[in-house]
Amino acid sequence: MDENGVLCEKIINDINAVIERDSDLSSFEIVPTIFNQNKSPVIHIEHNLGLESWCVKWIYDYSHNKIVSSKTSKQQKHNNDTSVVKYLNVGLLINPDVASFWHMRRQLIEKNRLMVHQECQFAKLVLSKKPKSSEAFSYRRWLFSFQSSESIDWSVEIGICDRCADKSSSNYHAWSHRLWVLQKAPPSILKSEIFLTEKFIKKHISDYSCYHYRHSLLEHLFEQSFYCDIDNVDSFSSLKDFINYCQVVTVSTTDEILLTLLPKLTEALNKNNGTKLSQRILQQFQEKVKSFLYCCNLAAFDMKLCDELKNLYGARESFENHRRASLKFIVDNIVKMNGIKVIDQCSSPVTKLCKYDYTENEFLLAVKKSEAMLGEKHRQWCSLFLGFDFSA
Repeated sequence: MDENGVLCEKIINDINAVIERDSDLSSFEIVPTIFNQNKSPVIHIEHNLGLESWCVKWIYDYSHNKIVSSKTSKQQKHNNDTSVVKYLNVGLLINPDVASFWHMRRQLIEKNRLMVHQECQFAKLVLSKKPKSSEAFSYRRWLFSFQSSESIDWSVEIGICDRCADKSSSNYHAWSHRLWVLQKAPPSILKSEIFLTEKFIKKHISDYSCYHYRHSLLEHLFEQSFYCDIDNVDSFSSLKDFINYCQVVTVSTTDEILLTLLPKLTEALNKNNGTKLSQRILQQFQEKVKSFLYCCNLAAFDMKLCDELKNLYGARESFENHRRASLKFIVDNIVKMNGIKVIDQCSSPVTKLCKYDYTENEFLLAVKKSEAMLGEKHRQWCSLFLGFDFSA
């Protein structure tokens, strides 16, 4: 081995010694330097790992050659498995977009040469350097297939996604991974996600990836019939403000909100309460209605938030698009909920969806009139996506 090879081997060993010694490593960065200062280029300070830039090219090329040669080596397979790990560590920290390197790590996991929890930590370290690494996110999802949902700390996973999105704007891979977490994680994370995404929107006003995730979160909440603080009238303040803005008649109670938004369904439930519907079916309806109110209140809050941000920062496409998405959520679900027909419990199914004409709903007509005031371009959007006919 020549002098350069000896130096590269020493640096690689130093990096791996830090990785093995510090199980709480939180970040990796390449530190810009020009010259070799006759000291170790590996920097380890308070769970942070750094590597001086002057040696990056040399040790990456050296690691790459070692990994490639290990595939064709005729040495004993077990020895190849154990020795190639340190080169994979360095190679992926510097360049995490090499899919074949991640595939080799998968093979090592399947052979029990690497531990799943250590690999989760390593992938997190890689993402601290390159927060848009699709391969690292994909590897994390693959690692979770070896673990039960109860054993995974989903809040940590959300935190990783949040940090990656914070470091790199429009981080499609981080938000896609977060959507995957949303589908897999228990409902206990939903409430915190509402507050975290609101905080992120206020900090990154032009990052539409978060707005899209926020809308997907809202859809997921309603799909899961999620609600909280339903007995607190103030929890519907945004929805009440939106209703009162659109209509001349003022609503102040939950019953008045329901009668305004869901007049037909409210009437049907009152008729069937305790008579034609079983208690179980009635409870399911009540939970769905509570979730409807809760989610529509969130959508109304987002509409108001977009207007407030517009007043602070000026008009932006992200504000307009998210306000429209929130409005569409409210209108679509009013139509959907009013289109539910409650039928006798001896029939099957208990409910069925019927075609619903929005012109039968006074509130939707008021929304149509209110939104028409926002200009021709917005009227065209309402006509296309909400079915509002402004020619009448």
